[in-house]
Amino acid sequence: MQSSKFILVSWGTTNYCPLRCPHCYRDASRRLPDELSTQEARRLIEQIADLKARILVFSGGEPLAREDIVELVRYAHEQGLLPALATSGLLVNERIVRDLASAGLRYVAISLDSHVPEKHDRFRGVSGLWKKVVDSVRMFVDQGVEVQLNFTMTVENVEDLEGVVKLCEDLNVKYLHVFDLVPVGRATETWRRLKLSTLQVIERCLSVMKREDLNVDVKPTCIPQFWPYVMIREPELWNRLRTRHAPGCIAGRRYLYVSPTGDVYPCPYLPYVIGNVRSRSLLDIVSSSGIISALERRELKGKCRSCRYVDICGGCRAKAYALKGDLLDEDPDCPLRTIGQS
Repeated sequence: MQSSKFILVSWGTTNYCPLRCPHCYRDASRRLPDELSTQEARRLIEQIADLKARILVFSGGEPLAREDIVELVRYAHEQGLLPALATSGLLVNERIVRDLASAGLRYVAISLDSHVPEKHDRFRGVSGLWKKVVDSVRMFVDQGVEVQLNFTMTVENVEDLEGVVKLCEDLNVKYLHVFDLVPVGRATETWRRLKLSTLQVIERCLSVMKREDLNVDVKPTCIPQFWPYVMIREPELWNRLRTRHAPGCIAGRRYLYVSPTGDVYPCPYLPYVIGNVRSRSLLDIVSSSGIISALERRELKGKCRSCRYVDICGGCRAKAYALKGDLLDEDPDCPLRTIGQS
């Protein structure tokens, strides 16, 4: 296996989070008693560098709740990685932004679920959080850190995408990732109430992505069927996008997740443990994993196995695991057969 195939590794630095978002993939709340220490985290960073990954995302819970976060960002930068941070924005202030930028932080992803302050605050359960997000974006932009907003599309905010795109443009945000809802963590209880069909999410994304005056890089995420759909329906857009993004599900192929306690998953939404970095190196774990090999080779089952678009899609492995109990099974949420294209 070529270790350099992994572009991105995300580490859930802590299970602690002061929010109670209804779609949280970790069901984050309190710290776990056995989260990785600072020294263990430094060893993990070394292992990620040995894997020759490009980007390390410090996620959570809330990574800014770790007192050593600036030290660890600096160490990742010294190891040749591109450090990124995923935060709610609640704990952001000018000092931490300045310290993170000085430590080498390159990217930050902040969640925003609506351009309407009251809707975002209600969804996240914290009054005043929308303003904190906007203030946080401005602080990071002023420090030269590239900002990505994460928007999880649900029945409650589907009409807000255009407004969020406009807000991105006003704030000089370069990237907007539009997430489909995956039934994992806290979302196992809320998925059926909040979810849109995959086709609705795809078409809503396309409604803004086809704009000629668009100044934001909009990327549908956790929606691998977007790629064959756009190849079929919007070939000019497909030709532009495929040079910028790795198409299809990247779980275990270009992406790995490490939990707060060191468990390794193919992706954050796919809680299938393939090893733990406390007992084996990350390189050894992925090199010897049959599941990682099967994901890399697209050795899938059911309709995904026979689909003509398996190479550029592969279905959402997290949905297959959550809804079928087998991460290699077909994605039961796939819309391609309903449009006669599978």
